[in-house]
Amino acid sequence: MKKFKYIFTIMAGLLTTSALADNHKKTESLEDIAYDAYIYAYPMMEQVKTLNGMFTFMGMEPNKVAMNTKLPSENVGMPIVAPNLTSMTGGVFIDISHGPVTLEIPEVKDRYIVYQNIDVFTHNFNYMGTTSDNGDAGKFIYYRAGQTLPKTDAIPVLMESDHAIITVRIDIKDASELERVHQIQQAIRIIDAPEQNREYPAYDAEKAMTPAFVEYLNELLIEVPAQETEMFKRFAAIGVMNDVTLNKQQKAEIQAGIDKAFTGIKNEGANLEIGNGYVGATEVFGTREFLNGNYLARATGAYFGLWGNSKAEANYFMLTTQGEGSISFTKDELPPLTEMGFWSITVHDENVHVKHNKHDSYVLTADKLNFEKDGSLTIDISSTPGAKNWLYTPGGKMIVLIRAYQADPSAIGSYIPPAFVPHS
Repeated sequence: MKKFKYIFTIMAGLLTTSALADNHKKTESLEDIAYDAYIYAYPMMEQVKTLNGMFTFMGMEPNKVAMNTKLPSENVGMPIVAPNLTSMTGGVFIDISHGPVTLEIPEVKDRYIVYQNIDVFTHNFNYMGTTSDNGDAGKFIYYRAGQTLPKTDAIPVLMESDHAIITVRIDIKDASELERVHQIQQAIRIIDAPEQNREYPAYDAEKAMTPAFVEYLNELLIEVPAQETEMFKRFAAIGVMNDVTLNKQQKAEIQAGIDKAFTGIKNEGANLEIGNGYVGATEVFGTREFLNGNYLARATGAYFGLWGNSKAEANYFMLTTQGEGSISFTKDELPPLTEMGFWSITVHDENVHVKHNKHDSYVLTADKLNFEKDGSLTIDISSTPGAKNWLYTPGGKMIVLIRAYQADPSAIGSYIPPAFVPHS
């Protein structure tokens, strides 16, 4: 479980348990330390939970490409939260514990594609695809500091730890494009990887809510990020990258910090409400540099939903409402996009699932919308068709999700979609 043989080379000389206790005993409680440590660790644990599910249900394995070959429409009726009905998806779980790993991707110029690289901290540490490199083909070699790179024409991609997940989204309009998308999926390949891998943590929901949560950090990390050295000195008091023996009272203090932190993460979610009833998450996903030490934002993003894209790539606006009604956009109220940008709107049930309906009405994409001469747009959400732009709802509680891809980064952070107006 513990990998202190990796860690002590970084931490040696920085602290001892007794010295750290002397430094902080008078000014800081274990509850305060646990509060900060749990907020730091929460998104990492959520990612462990999600990846464990993918290992089980998708058969994902280290350094092997796993693609969903089914049409997005086949996700309708499945118990999938907020299924993407315009893209085919896949993933690659990268493990560089025993050496660099090389990924090859094909040229894709005829549609939107994105390779979102997410590290153990849940930072979006790298992108390939339409937005970042115009869909060019390429080879990318993943490695961490201290590893020797072979002579290669692959582009080096530095990682902060041994594991990362690459999520792949490929745009598809309908079944006529299925063969083409399958060709793209099959051309995404791991072309060089070590035979050995390091064991990934198994998720335990109970452990994740107790003082034992520190074990996830100890299993996931191989070194202290340079900019977080002082913070990890504090965390050592509760067992992060450090062997400690805690008595009953100390465990109770740590548990109080965990409970307070989890409540804080949930409450911070209210700050994602941006107006007109929408929840938006344009500022809680991104690189380490973009988040700039805002660990509560990172945790809130994970609570909102893991693996949100950086705002230059994709943005999500979610509205919980009920009944029938419409959303009307003036030309200036449309999602702010770059020249390559596009957007979609989907209606889900209250569990954020998409259920079958006899009209096969689930999602509208920008290329299928009918605009007025002045550039305005009205989307009718009701149980019966008739409007130019129409989405089905049975009339009960529902969640409307707007996805904006390749948005204007300078404007999307302040964007608020128009309100849902109930039918009279």
